[in-house]
Order: sequence, then C-alpha cells, then structure tokens
Amino acid sequence: MTIEICKNHTGKMEKIQSISTSVLLNPFCQNNRKKLGSVCSHCYAENLANMYSALAARLARNTEVLTSGVIPWDSLPTIETKVGEETIFRFEAFGDIINETQLYNYYMITRKNPFVRFSLYTKRYSLVTKFFEREDIDVPPNLTIVFSSLMLNTPIDINKLKGHGMFRKGQIKSFTVYSKDYIMKHPELKINCGARCCNTCRLCYLKNEVEEIREILKTDREATERFLAFKDPEVLAKAVEGLEEFELKFDE
Repeated sequence: MTIEICKNHTGKMEKIQSISTSVLLNPFCQNNRKKLGSVCSHCYAENLANMYSALAARLARNTEVLTSGVIPWDSLPTIETKVGEETIFRFEAFGDIINETQLYNYYMITRKNPFVRFSLYTKRYSLVTKFFEREDIDVPPNLTIVFSSLMLNTPIDINKLKGHGMFRKGQIKSFTVYSKDYIMKHPELKINCGARCCNTCRLCYLKNEVEEIREILKTDREATERFLAFKDPEVLAKAVEGLEEFELKFDE
C-alpha cells in the first residue's frame, strides 16, 4: 500500500499537493473536538470525511501506512515538481500527527525531496519538539513547522517551542484562528491570512520574518471581512462620498 498524495485541492489549497491522515482515526483530534472553545470543535475535516466516503477511505489508508511502521527509502514518494517553479507541499491538510512513526516518515519524505518546500501543520507541540531534540535527527532546511493554536483567539507562545537552537530563523510559526466577536473587540489585531490562495501567499511555507499567522474563523469570515473593510479609512471615505452624492441627488 502506497501513500496517497492529494493533487486536486480546491479553494485556498488549489495547486498545492498534500499528504493527510484521518481525524476520525486520531484519538488526539477526537479528544480536542470535545473541548469547548477549541478550533477543533469547529472541525471541517471531520465533516468532509463524514460527507465523502471516498475521501474518508483515502485518509484511512494513509493513516495505516504512515503510522504502522517506518517506510523504506525506495517506497517514499518523490514529489512532482515543475521546472523553474518552486513547489510547496503540505503535511496534514485535514488531520494531525498520530505518533512518532508518522512524524519520522514525514521527516524522511522531506529528506528525499530537498528541492520541495514542506510545511507541517500540527498541534502536537511536545511530540514534534522532542522528536527534533534527538541527536540523530536534524531539522531539514526545506521544512517549516506551523504550530496551530488549539483554542480560538489564543495564540500559542512559540518561543517555548523553539528548542535549543535547532530551528532556523523563521522555520517555526504559530497559526491562530480568531472569531468575529473577538476581532470586533480588538481592532488592533492584524489578520494576515486572507484564506484565499496559499500558493500565491506562501506566508506559512517560506522562512520569513512573520512568525504569527492569524486567520478568521471560516464560519465568521464573510461578516468579519465586511467589518474589517468598513474599518479601512479608504473604504470608509468612499462610503461617505457615496452617501453624500446620494443625499445631493435626493435634495434635487
């Protein structure tokens, strides 16, 4: 049985390849799903898996392959790339790491594909940092680790996760989801994830000065973006200008 790579994402993940596992078979995910106020309590991945049986089956097969044993080097996938174009690749577009064996297999995939930019999204903070503290493991330069905050509106402190100098500058980031109510009460908060096209943005994938990524909760996005647009001085000025023009016509 081979690892199945998703190459046909839609929405913000369009044109990005990924390997994912099943949240339905992940005790860590299932436990977090029950926590009030957690991002996992709004899990879209579980909803999709329950809705599409073919997707659930593919994720289940990946779970078995990645977690049951170390995959031989020759059986590890070679990621498809295009000449003259930097390829970015995501580990876990749907689920999370289940055990250290799975993490080791991801690590070896990054080693086998040194010209691909990988980004690992995970809430398994302790498991990941302890793994890379091992003396026989080095952190591949083509890997970025995005530590997703478990709770809504509560960023994780990645300074505690940077280890003993094992991560390069910009190699780890935090990713936090914020609700509309919180954003409205904290106008100083800067949302820097537009959730539109990861392939053109690449903020989570490349090593840069940005260490904290902030996204709007999916179900709140439309209403929140209208609020944020109204806060923009240029948008507000245009709205006022339009209102003044309407009033002049009305007076006539």
